[in-house]
Amino acid sequence: MKKILLSLVGLFGVLSLYSQVSISAKDFVAELKSNKTLVVIDVQAADVYAKQHIQGAINIPHKSLYKTGAIEGQFLPAEELASIFGKKGVSNTAKIIVYDDGSQKYNSRVWWVLKYLGATDVTLLHKEAGQMEAARVPMTSTPVTLKATTFTITLDDGMNIDMAAVAKLGNNPKAVLLDVREPDEYNGIDKDKKSQGHLPGAVFMHFKEMQTSAGAYKSKEEIVATAAKFGVTPEKEVVVYCQTGIKAAVVYIALKEIAGFQNVKLYAGAYAEWASVAGNAIVK
Repeated sequence: MKKILLSLVGLFGVLSLYSQVSISAKDFVAELKSNKTLVVIDVQAADVYAKQHIQGAINIPHKSLYKTGAIEGQFLPAEELASIFGKKGVSNTAKIIVYDDGSQKYNSRVWWVLKYLGATDVTLLHKEAGQMEAARVPMTSTPVTLKATTFTITLDDGMNIDMAAVAKLGNNPKAVLLDVREPDEYNGIDKDKKSQGHLPGAVFMHFKEMQTSAGAYKSKEEIVATAAKFGVTPEKEVVVYCQTGIKAAVVYIALKEIAGFQNVKLYAGAYAEWASVAGNAIVK
């Protein structure tokens, strides 16, 4: 009996952990109907949003959160990000649900930004066509504007790691640096020639290893088992990076929020920042 009770506790713990980061289409519809203060964010491009989006959703394209300049994918300063969210009607204390095109790359990226800035309640909705249709998620082309509010910043510095700290990881045998890009990027042979290789000591693990074939996040048990194949285990410090931080956000959420690994960081500067600095080693 004791073993059964412990197993049930463990099972509910897993379900509780997963429910904090992801919501099913069915539960989303119920939340949409009952919670009039719910903030739903569509992070797709403005023209995509204009054609069709979830009823009640506001549009904050993920690309609107980046700096312009030679280094791709770098976030705007925290104060500017908070201003963007506040003007759009998103406060740090709001209940927020974020969705994208179904890949879960872009909503995961914006989830990470919001949590890093100090948002307390952010959930991902996987835009999977079959589930969305079955749950009868209401869609529209009518744009939505919310009343401006204040987004108060409380940075969670433990989520990020800077370039100087990344450079020292090679001296830590209990740390693992994960490159979660495409194989050709890791090997420095990508057709767009944006990558010359990877950071020294980086282990390759494609970000989709953390997802099902439909693009949903795998279960805790599947994520733990898959990560272990690449030398990623709960007791290690794990730093995740990709080209610009988008794909890395998927792996960060999988390891930290679903699998429950305690020491996971995302190198938000990413390969793009690393490669922009003369003297930083890149290997193939």
